[in-house]
Amino acid sequence: MNYTEIAREHLKAATEQLEIGADSALKYAALELRMAMEAITYDRAAAFKEEFPIEEYDTWQPRKVMAVLLEIDPMADKDSTIAFGLEEENGVPAKKMTSLGVETVLSMRVLKKHYDALGSFLHIPTIRRTKEGKKIDYSKLRKRGEEIRVYLDKVLSSPVFNSTLGAFSSIECMECGNKIRRRISQVENTINVECSNCVASYRVSYSRANQSIWEPMQKEIECANRGCRKKIVVWEKEIRQGANWTCPECKGKNSLVLGVVYE
Repeated sequence: MNYTEIAREHLKAATEQLEIGADSALKYAALELRMAMEAITYDRAAAFKEEFPIEEYDTWQPRKVMAVLLEIDPMADKDSTIAFGLEEENGVPAKKMTSLGVETVLSMRVLKKHYDALGSFLHIPTIRRTKEGKKIDYSKLRKRGEEIRVYLDKVLSSPVFNSTLGAFSSIECMECGNKIRRRISQVENTINVECSNCVASYRVSYSRANQSIWEPMQKEIECANRGCRKKIVVWEKEIRQGANWTCPECKGKNSLVLGVVYE
């Protein structure tokens, strides 16, 4: 799905509603602007598809989607300039750089400022607001709508779009062989990573030498048969109420259950 084109369609519709000039058209403009913000945020998430957690795919609120993106990359909602140049000396920045343009990104700050505020105009005023005689301030709504329209137009007109440059580390999953690729955090020295294809999870640590260490998050569990005590290794995600396995040594069935111990 091309979320960029969807965002442009909603922005165009919002612009048309704002140009009508009637107060009654403003709520439709607010709705279209919200949907444009949603589409832009989904498009940003799609650019991080290899890193975006599968369990978050059903999240539709743009602020929640952006919060996940900021966990992946703290710079995900920051504007950036892309430029290139030829190094005269290896490791020394080029003296002459050619700019490809500036990317304006829909930020968390803008989402917090406008998304819910626009949504408040899409509902009947509460009983309390009605009793207090508070009415919809259409001039305020129009001003907000114009402000976010101009901003979204700048975002969608950026010559550079969805740049996700960064340093990455990858491995083949020890459980299923699926390739796992994750961005090296500029903030945290250690992150937890889950395979998108199986139950495997890893703790990834980064050193100052830009080296990464992938440590499988596993536990040893003993067979509950006192005459056996054969140990098996399981992934942490497999340790849950009701999980069971057959001991490879004594062939007995083991189950993980909740219990109370009296002391």
